[in-house]
Amino acid sequence: MPIVLKNVTKSYPDSAKPAVDSLDLEIPAGEIVVLVGPSGCGKTTTMRMINRLIEPTSGSITIDGEDVLSLNDVKLRRTIGYVIQQVGLFPHLTIAQNVALVPKMLKHPKDQITARVDEMLDLVGLEPNTYRGRFPRQLSGGQQQRVGVARALAADPPIMLMDEPFGAVDPITRSRLQDEFLSLQEDLGKTIVFVTHDFDEAIKMGDRIAILREGSAIAQYGTPEEILANPADDFVEGFIGRGATLKRLALERLSEIDLRPASEAGENPSTISIKATLSDVLDTMLSDGEDCLAVVRRGQPVGAISLDDLLSRVRELREESRSNADDAQETPA
Repeated sequence: MPIVLKNVTKSYPDSAKPAVDSLDLEIPAGEIVVLVGPSGCGKTTTMRMINRLIEPTSGSITIDGEDVLSLNDVKLRRTIGYVIQQVGLFPHLTIAQNVALVPKMLKHPKDQITARVDEMLDLVGLEPNTYRGRFPRQLSGGQQQRVGVARALAADPPIMLMDEPFGAVDPITRSRLQDEFLSLQEDLGKTIVFVTHDFDEAIKMGDRIAILREGSAIAQYGTPEEILANPADDFVEGFIGRGATLKRLALERLSEIDLRPASEAGENPSTISIKATLSDVLDTMLSDGEDCLAVVRRGQPVGAISLDDLLSRVRELREESRSNADDAQETPA
């Protein structure tokens, strides 16, 4: 379902400037659109207006052509999955009861809810027999985050809002959760609005990225490739930061490149998922002190990648960047 924001403004009585000022944004159906920008730019406010946790002061927000302001706010929220950094699990409820909350509110049949809970736990990599009867305090931060995603998916909402969903876990767990969620999205094809302050995460997660200035003014909106190759202005360049070539490694997945034979990884090599990006490969090589990794799919080796392969791709990207810069200088104003 596409989401369209037209001239959306949010003003607070005690503030001289709107938190969100005349925002226009189209979010295509089935894509992950990431809102990224400095603190206080209105990212979360913008997202929370979509499910009316914050009411817009003016403008319109439509989902699949229907104005959200014309809908009952409670029913609207039950049809939109919502995942936040703090997870928000109810500590006195079991994991199964947490995941079942929205289907139960929607009065789904009891046996259907039970089956759906198990399906969702299995989907996010938590074995139902092991985890359904546990309480949130008995889970790690990464496991709690998985439950949060399972709960958001339980009623099969066409839209998901995700506010810094992986921000509270360690970097390694965060990378794994990102990979797993992207794998899920390949099958689910949901429309997702994803808020983060981390541009590297935006590159990895987003089909499109909206870089926001103060008041949610859009500095640039496009694919990660477009933004990295052709930043709109100095603000965008500053937000991207140094190392744009290395950041472009986060756009390429092992599943998209030719791999070496698995035997070249040697005996007892470090492994990496075929869903990982080349940026993940570099991080793993640096942390494990390895110059060749075994690439696995569902635990089974399917190939290998070496440091030489990675450096060769970096050189290619640098040449592409130089060529783009030369073309831009030669193009008449």
